[in-house]
Amino acid sequence: MPYIYVKARLLIAFSLVALLSAACSISPQIAQEQLYIILSAENGMPIIQFDSNLSTLSVDRQNLIKTAGAADLNAEQWLLENFDKADLKGLSEDTGFEKLADIVSDNDLDAKDVYWSVLARYISKADFACKEPLYYQYFQARYNLYEKEVSCETAIPFNVLSRYSANNIVYVDPKRLRDIHVVFASKDDNMMSKFGHISLRLVICPQENSTDAECDANLYQHIVLGYMAHVDDIKINRLKGLFGDYKAYLYANSFMDVYQKYTISEFRNISSMPLKLSQQEREGMLRSLAEIHWGFAGDYKFTHRNCSSLMQLALSAMWPNFSDELSLQTLYWRPDSFFQALQATAIATSSALTDLELAEEGGFYFASTEAIYNKAFDVVNEAMQDHRYSSLSDYLSTNPILRDNAVQENTSYIARLQSDAYLLEAQLLLEELSLVKFESIINAEMGYFFSKYGVAEIEAHMHQSMSSESYVAFSECVLGPLRERIKPIKRRDGIPDSLELASESTRKSCQAEDKAKLLKQVNLYLESLDPEAWADVKTAVYYWAEIINNINSYKELGNK
Repeated sequence: MPYIYVKARLLIAFSLVALLSAACSISPQIAQEQLYIILSAENGMPIIQFDSNLSTLSVDRQNLIKTAGAADLNAEQWLLENFDKADLKGLSEDTGFEKLADIVSDNDLDAKDVYWSVLARYISKADFACKEPLYYQYFQARYNLYEKEVSCETAIPFNVLSRYSANNIVYVDPKRLRDIHVVFASKDDNMMSKFGHISLRLVICPQENSTDAECDANLYQHIVLGYMAHVDDIKINRLKGLFGDYKAYLYANSFMDVYQKYTISEFRNISSMPLKLSQQEREGMLRSLAEIHWGFAGDYKFTHRNCSSLMQLALSAMWPNFSDELSLQTLYWRPDSFFQALQATAIATSSALTDLELAEEGGFYFASTEAIYNKAFDVVNEAMQDHRYSSLSDYLSTNPILRDNAVQENTSYIARLQSDAYLLEAQLLLEELSLVKFESIINAEMGYFFSKYGVAEIEAHMHQSMSSESYVAFSECVLGPLRERIKPIKRRDGIPDSLELASESTRKSCQAEDKAKLLKQVNLYLESLDPEAWADVKTAVYYWAEIINNINSYKELGNK
């Protein structure tokens, strides 16, 4: 090789060595320049430092607590008061945070304010990972403040709504959560349910070591989580629902209430499809759902920001396998379209619904009860011989007093009811369905009456008309629950602990004996406010009571 080439290569090599040496000699200086002091104590000692090169935060907790205490503040309060005075290079909300806040927090709050509040809790709260897991994942990915995982309180609370009692705080043990299903309730003729409804079902086991079959059969402890509009009126306003004037929350309901509403009251089918989740993914999703359940509030629009689209956004934030699924990148505003798209993926066990007969046996499909009630109607109508009812709907719309008169006048039919358990069961089924339907009628008629006069006017009228003792009972049994239903739901910063929830359980519950005493008085005094408007309520309540009499009367026949 010519000498000139050898010399050139040696010169290049020496130049590279020199450059590398220079780089090594100044790298500590570069690192030093990238470490910013965000906040410091009065003595100049750093409290929070940010390494913009590594995008990591470091916190001197002892110094933070001492400095905050000197100002008569806790650590979170001190941070919020001093963030606006700090040099916040590299620390600000980004589009990722804004998207997450739209899923987790109250959307009426400014995303920038939410960011600083959550950041303060991330830095100062030892249990932040447990109370706000979705925000914790975001901040850890961005700032990596914590090295060790935090041990969380075992039970996770949900505020479960109930049709017949006050809201109930139910604690779910993650170890007893066997599966999470996507639940689809089929469509009906109602404009707001034209494309069905989507939600999630927590399959909770009786015990941690229960079999799958025991867990699936434990329906009374299963919880359904779904986005719904919070109707802050006495009755729903469809225009407000269309234009986003109602708030959306992630509600929790007992599965049996959901089952009665859809399959019995509305004659709709329920499909329940398991998601393919590991135990760690299930437990993580459970805690994330609780965070959204307690913290989220956003606009609800029946047409496009509804149960379907909001659930997809939540699943994308909670479950990487969902967000990575290409076929689910489209935001489906129709619940039926979303459910069909999910069925076609590998992240859900769609085979559970292939054979609906087997699915019904396994607890994955719950058919509308319409066929059962139609069969019961055919049995009863045939046994009465005169075929007085043309259809099930004709039977249900007939005055319950006239229905019972027809039974009591038919001595041969009475005799069959006493001897034929199958016929008696069919008769009871029809009357129980009628009872369910009349409960809906009563609620609707009460809604019209209260919306006509408003809670304040009715309250003033009843306060003036009733004795002090009766009014207190009326307030606790009628007005209190009504206000609870229509007032804005309190939003929280993450999952509340048991002590926090216990301290808020102060409202006196309505006792059964109070309700019994009130029935006649409430009816009398509300009727005096507007006899004509109250007439429909009075009639519905009267027929409802007569249906109960019919049921009790037929049960007595079976005991003779």
